[in-house]
Amino acid sequence: MTFIGRRSLRAAVAGALLATGFVLGTATAHAAAEDPRATRHEGNASTCADAKLAGSILTSPDDYTYTRGKLEDDQYLDILTVSPDITVTGIVVKGGNAYNVYEPGKLGLPDSPPWTDLRAPVTGQNDNIPQLSHWFVCGTEKTTTTTTTTTATSTTGTETTTTTASSATSSTVVSTTSQSSVGTSSSSAAGGAVATTSGGPKATTQNAEELAYTGFDGGWLIALGAALVLGGAALVFVVRARRKA
Repeated sequence: MTFIGRRSLRAAVAGALLATGFVLGTATAHAAAEDPRATRHEGNASTCADAKLAGSILTSPDDYTYTRGKLEDDQYLDILTVSPDITVTGIVVKGGNAYNVYEPGKLGLPDSPPWTDLRAPVTGQNDNIPQLSHWFVCGTEKTTTTTTTTTATSTTGTETTTTTASSATSSTVVSTTSQSSVGTSSSSAAGGAVATTSGGPKATTQNAEELAYTGFDGGWLIALGAALVLGGAALVFVVRARRKA
């Protein structure tokens, strides 16, 4: 009887220790059941504003692609790809009486997909992972900034001074100047001024009868001198002819 009693006592103690270890192990496992990548919230969220996420609810497959995630059936959700023009601000996954919020780049969740094994918080006395009651992805469209550079071009005219050879008159024109004739310069430019400067005084023609009369007429003196020269020459010729005779 004593031997049997001791064996029964040992068996009872061993069973109690095993049961205690099992309970402690189960509690430890349940305590680690929450997803460390997510932030748990009690209650419900049906919009991005409810979950305090920027943007609006995205649609699939235009904005992103996924696998699993079937409501009231699956416990997990996988976001595979996101459109290049979309920035995901968060994923809301609800089940039971609470929901998880996953934010890319926070709590160990990568900045870019794939994001796998997303789920709702544990629920119930046994900390079970519930089936998905609903989930959604929030995000914004990426904006593209275009910079336009405008170059201003200014044109400055050339100041040209032309001086004529026949007078001291000069002309200044803010444009391209060309000399067309002596004493005259002309300038023309699209939308610019045109300046023309006349040259020296014009030549005048005077008739002989319009000249001033001085009162002296020497025509008869010229005739008299010619006659005297001819008479002298004739006299010398006659004298030489007589001497020879």
